Amino acid sequence: MRSLVLLLLLFAVGCAAPRGPIGFWSRNRLRADGARQGPWRTYYDSADTRLATRGRYRHDQPLGHWRYYRYAGSLERDDRYRRRGRMLVRRFHPNGRLAERGQARVEAGADTVHYYWYGFWQQYDSTGQPAGWELYDQGWRAARGVGAVPRRSAGGRAN
Repeated sequence: MRSLVLLLLLFAVGCAAPRGPIGFWSRNRLRADGARQGPWRTYYDSADTRLATRGRYRHDQPLGHWRYYRYAGSLERDDRYRRRGRMLVRRFHPNGRLAERGQARVEAGADTVHYYWYGFWQQYDSTGQPAGWELYDQGWRAARGVGAVPRRSAGGRAN
């Protein structure tokens, strides 16, 4: 009888202990060396109710699909990280419609990180219609135009 009471007491204390889930599914984990690993979320407030970012880290590097939210809760940016620092970026208007899309690259040096846009970026108005385009070369705007992104010919050049 005494051991049953002790067992129930230990069970109750274990259930009431304030601790989060442990395992590969838990959020915002740090490895022993301090590197971020696994699912990661950041919030605008301390109560964890206003989501700011959502994504995943592997070896302290962002991986896969990341979403960035405005303080009001609407989606601001949607990034898809690819290999060798490349990423596909989509930015959204406050009404939720696509504002622009294109490619970016992140290059890490010894003591600096360089983030820049490259290639064609299509821009859209608040109704979702193509409004213009810009061509970037290593982060510098090389050209701009109105309407949809120019199509490429068989030789790889824009028409």
